[in-house]
Amino acid sequence: MAARTGASVGVAVTITILGAMSLAFFVTTMIFYGNAQSARTEKQSMEEDVKVFVSPQEREHAAIRAIRDEATRERKTVVGFLASNQNELMKTIDGDAATSMSELRSKLGQIEGSEEGSLLSLVSKLQNEIDTLNEQLAIADQERLDAQEKARAEAERVAEIEQQFTASANNIQDEFGVIQSDKGQLISGFQAIEQRYIRQIEDIRAQAASREEALEDANAELQDENFVLQDKVARLLGEGRVEIFTGIPEEALVDGKVNQVNALDNEVIVSIGRDKKAVLGMSFAIYDDATDIREDPETGEYPRGKAVIEIIKVEPTYSRARIIESSEGNPIVRGDVIANAVYDPNKTYKFVVDGLFDVDGDGVASRFERDTLEALIERWGGVLVEEIQGDTDFVVLGEKPILPPPPGRDAPVSVIQEYVRLQQEIKRYDDLLLSAQDTSMPVLNQNRLRTLIGDFPN
Repeated sequence: MAARTGASVGVAVTITILGAMSLAFFVTTMIFYGNAQSARTEKQSMEEDVKVFVSPQEREHAAIRAIRDEATRERKTVVGFLASNQNELMKTIDGDAATSMSELRSKLGQIEGSEEGSLLSLVSKLQNEIDTLNEQLAIADQERLDAQEKARAEAERVAEIEQQFTASANNIQDEFGVIQSDKGQLISGFQAIEQRYIRQIEDIRAQAASREEALEDANAELQDENFVLQDKVARLLGEGRVEIFTGIPEEALVDGKVNQVNALDNEVIVSIGRDKKAVLGMSFAIYDDATDIREDPETGEYPRGKAVIEIIKVEPTYSRARIIESSEGNPIVRGDVIANAVYDPNKTYKFVVDGLFDVDGDGVASRFERDTLEALIERWGGVLVEEIQGDTDFVVLGEKPILPPPPGRDAPVSVIQEYVRLQQEIKRYDDLLLSAQDTSMPVLNQNRLRTLIGDFPN
């Protein structure tokens, strides 16, 4: 009984202990479950918080992993690393670590060119502009220094000139004093000389009066002899003047005739060839008759020929020429005469050329283009002479040079020399024109010469 009672007590104790343990395990399980549930809730909340900073997809980006690794090496969180870098970046760019990205964008928007590229490219561009401006500034500074040096040298030169001028003025003043002193002595001497010459003049006048009477008698005899001599000279000049001084009449300038006209080939055959010294390139004016080559008494001009020809082939006794200009309604016919004022197979014409000419037709006459005109005359066989002589045939005058206002006393020597040269040229021009008019020498201008020889090339 006692044993059964003891066993029952043992079982009851065991059951009690098991019940207590089960209760404890249940309580522990409930507590653990509650903690687990709380941990899951907290984990979910933390995951939501983490998503705010980086999404699960972004975590796999290489850039994010590189930032995480760099933050790990510096023993910082990714957010702390990024915040630190942003502060450092803002301080580097703006100078203020607290500047936000929106504020930075607003400030960058006010900088011209920031929207076109990166900040580094903009900084590089601005640096290049600064370097260029610095180079220009250095050049300007050097030019300023050079200008200052020139100004200093000029100031020294002016000071030296002023010193020389002052010294010269002092010397002149001293010389003037000496001259004033000598002036009195000269006046006294001149007065004594004047009295002496007055007496001599009176004696000379008395002698001249008596000599004048003798000369008047001799003069009367010489005048009678002079009248006789003048009559003889007038007769002699009347016989030779026209032949010596008038030159040749223009209508006598006919050099040949048109032997044949080939209208289809626009060519003519003329009566001058190698036997009359014709050469390739010679040009001739064509007239109906020799009497057409006369000066118009009203205008002083010569009529243009009805055509102009140029020799293109020379034969022994004739030449072939092309027609380079012709008149409508007045065609070239056989028997027309050809003329060139410079050409003559039996005579060399002499020309005097002076003045300003516009050979190239640019509207500006100059003495340099006179060389071209003279070369043209020599090309046709003419001879150039400096002055009108008894055997001169033509005077060719261009435009008369214009004399500018006289140079001032302080003008450079070259300007004064040019003025004197122009005076001499104008005097020569006037003398040639007057001499030609006095001797009835034919005077041609550029157009009249061109008319007589045909259109020569500019």
